[in-house]
Amino acid sequence: MFYLWLKGFQHTLLGKGLRIDRGRTARVFLFAFPFFSTHFMKGNGPSPQKPAVSSPVLRNTPSRVMGVPAKPKAVTPRGDEFQLKWPPTPETAADLVQFLKAQKRLKPAQVLKIVDAVRTQLAALPNVLEVEVRDGQDLTVVGDTHGQFYDVLNLFDINGPPSTSNPYLFNGDFVDRGSFGVEIVLTLFMYKLVYPNHVHLLRGNHESQTCTREYGFKAEVEDKYNVSIYNSFMTCFNYLPCCAVINQRTFIVHGGLFNREGVTLQELNRMNRVTEPGEEPGEGLLAQMLWSDPTDMYGRHSSLRPFGCSFGPNVTEEFLGINHLQMIIRSHEVRPNGYSVEHGGKLITVFSAPNYCQDTNQGGYLRLKGQYLDVQFLQFQGVPSPPAKTYFQPPVCLLS
Repeated sequence: MFYLWLKGFQHTLLGKGLRIDRGRTARVFLFAFPFFSTHFMKGNGPSPQKPAVSSPVLRNTPSRVMGVPAKPKAVTPRGDEFQLKWPPTPETAADLVQFLKAQKRLKPAQVLKIVDAVRTQLAALPNVLEVEVRDGQDLTVVGDTHGQFYDVLNLFDINGPPSTSNPYLFNGDFVDRGSFGVEIVLTLFMYKLVYPNHVHLLRGNHESQTCTREYGFKAEVEDKYNVSIYNSFMTCFNYLPCCAVINQRTFIVHGGLFNREGVTLQELNRMNRVTEPGEEPGEGLLAQMLWSDPTDMYGRHSSLRPFGCSFGPNVTEEFLGINHLQMIIRSHEVRPNGYSVEHGGKLITVFSAPNYCQDTNQGGYLRLKGQYLDVQFLQFQGVPSPPAKTYFQPPVCLLS
């Protein structure tokens, strides 16, 4: 029956004035024969069950019928994937910086791996870090960076990246307002994993749910990743130490001092820092130290900020005296020159986000040198960054 159909097909072609290619007709026969053998030669009854086979069956795909071998699908790694070596090495950190600089993104699982490892590391640290700088060594102190990733990379180009011979302390406010808070946090977290004793991270007021929801970091993380990763960042931020003491001489904190007299380092070490600032039990020392600002007026005064106070030179003297310290270094406020010296030389503000909110300020950073922590004041300029989404539109940006 199939033979008669095929002959009729040939006559149809001849009737249309088409030339018959016997080789092509044979290939049509090979392609169509299984169909006709089932539906015409076997009648209308049910098809017999296929016998079980233990070896692969080569199906009559068009490529095989036409004599063209089927091309296997090539499986190649994507060019934008980061090869995260674990545990990370200095080379891993350098590769990650270049990867993020090219505006590429880690996989969500890689982000979570880094964040979880840093959280474990931070959880073992006290509220008040104790850092030692020996003679012949320097410690670089960096203030607010606020998502200005390419300015941070410029600082590393000028001052050298973190290493065992070039330790850093970052004094909070890594995120918000700028478009690259994710990149800054991942870079600092990676350096913290590689150099746990030479990279120190302190909490700023913007490492909180309250600020990140209002000033852009939440929107940034959800745009680049998802809400689950945002929540992981927030949990990790809760474990950041809240201040540091260098060589038992210099107190470093993001904002400033407290609403009452007599606060000691021992009290700070006893408080619960693993919480949202302002929601901690008791008098709220955590929120106060992240939000307070200095003033030239003596005494304590109410602040325009949500927490803390404005504290005068005598408050600085009192805190340093009862804790046997000599100087306070803080951040939290933009300064035209990137830094300022206040309260009779006993309080320094350092701010490391140049051209902050389209301002014309320079970026500042400090190098604390040797056992006696001689302060070297340094400045750097802002650099262009690639076009990026804006996650926060500030009306006015005078404070941090």
